Amino acid sequence: MRPADAVRQLEYAVAPTTGTYDYELTHWASAYEEAFADVTERGDLHDVMNVIEQVCEECSEDSRPSPEQVEVVADSVLTSGGRPITDGGDDADASDR
Repeated sequence: MRPADAVRQLEYAVAPTTGTYDYELTHWASAYEEAFADVTERGDLHDVMNVIEQVCEECSEDSRPSPEQVEVVADSVLTSGGRPITDGGDDADASDR
């Protein structure tokens, strides 16, 4: 999934629950595109959908998570409790010594 497609999915998921459409929603979703780019590059479709689900839970009529908060969510999906950032290669072995 491309980052722009992930942003569009987020728009579709959030709009009915917050009653927000068009400009405001597009503004926030575009602000999150960098975080989605990271998830699509390092993760898979399941990871992208997991981030969308978690961000939707944090959205309400009165507030949206900041881009920084979405990056934290994305990192949590891709690290402990989620997918590992690395495959445990040479750097991971060196830090264990």
